[in-house]
Amino acid sequence: MSITMPAMAKDYFLASGRWDNVVLVIDLDKALDPANDGTAKAVVNRLRVTPDISLDGSDRKDTVASGQPIIVTIAPDQRRAYVVNHSGKATPQAAGAFQHGHAGSVTVVDLRKALDPQANGTLAAVEAHIDSEGFGATGFAISPDGKYAALAHAEREGDEDGGRHINIVDLAANKVIHKIEQAYGKPGFPCPPDPVPHSAPHPSFGCFPDTNGVTISPLGGGTIFTANGGTDDISVIDLKKAVAGAADAERARIPVQAGGFGISTSLDGRLVAHASRENARDGKEANTISIIDVEKALSDPAKAEVARVLVGTDDSGTATRPFVAAFTPDGKRILSTQFRSNNIDIIDVDKAIAGQPSTIRRIELKTPTGEPSRPRGIAITPDGRYAAITGAPKGKSNSSVVWIVDLASHEVKGRVTEIGNESYMIGTFQAN
Repeated sequence: MSITMPAMAKDYFLASGRWDNVVLVIDLDKALDPANDGTAKAVVNRLRVTPDISLDGSDRKDTVASGQPIIVTIAPDQRRAYVVNHSGKATPQAAGAFQHGHAGSVTVVDLRKALDPQANGTLAAVEAHIDSEGFGATGFAISPDGKYAALAHAEREGDEDGGRHINIVDLAANKVIHKIEQAYGKPGFPCPPDPVPHSAPHPSFGCFPDTNGVTISPLGGGTIFTANGGTDDISVIDLKKAVAGAADAERARIPVQAGGFGISTSLDGRLVAHASRENARDGKEANTISIIDVEKALSDPAKAEVARVLVGTDDSGTATRPFVAAFTPDGKRILSTQFRSNNIDIIDVDKAIAGQPSTIRRIELKTPTGEPSRPRGIAITPDGRYAAITGAPKGKSNSSVVWIVDLASHEVKGRVTEIGNESYMIGTFQAN
């Protein structure tokens, strides 16, 4: 009698396509095939995530909304992905004229439908759209129990500055239930500024947190950490109080080198990694990542930053513009992407906290066309073997690239092309 063995789960990546208004499903096995290097052959599907809208206000839906999908967050049960659209249902003309200050949205994607060939180029994998109830939507992190999410907004209507709320989303209802107000920064002048800065850099930034990335640790009953691009710090927010809508949910602020974008939590919830990107007041780009001890953030925030690591360069005077810092599943390593220096670093966490030299490897990323790699997002497979990195400069449609890095050999094993235009974040999931 023959026995049919269950199919092995395969690894996939879901990459944001930003200006192409799609997310892309990438088959890891195909991406690792040397014959596919520098091609789009590993792309399984290109999923639409923003709806058709009317340009003239009529009932006729004749244009794809310029949603700018930038964030991809995979649910803990691997059944859904949540795609944050920075400009929601904005018209292409409005988003093209000024990419900031538009009402945001979140698209809920069914990951099984995402693999269906019939979903290619359509909205067939879309399960729901969530009104983000804010402007310039950015980070999205799901609570450990999978019931809620923290949703960040970096802007206010019409302006790049002005974001001051973390919205709590009920994932069963697909609806924002509370808006948690964050404290103003302390820039040395009255807050809010008058007028609010329209675009960065500008010396009047520093009042509004303008949060980009968010992450959640299970410690302390659940704690939200935010990468505040406007105030060069991290908010520490009590998740239970935030879910209850309490006004005092924000507990503390932790200063870092510069305003960040990517922030993550180790799998055990003990540590947070923050990539310092740039200062919104003067535009000066940074070059470090910070490691935050969660227990200290809850008990003594002034001592919570237990390591600050120079990344992308050995020269402290060289700007590298770190974009994302992400832990490997075992928590022993951090990967960081450096947009300006076109490389990634692999950091030994224990050595970094001990104040020792901690850069295990610095890997230069190269595009098939010879353009700068400009790496941004990171996704790491559950077994910790491979990382996918998004990048390439903003340009024409399908100009972005995903690099597949073997974390055992520290080698680039594949480059997948035609990943939208200015691809930002990327997630990983498994399916049979």
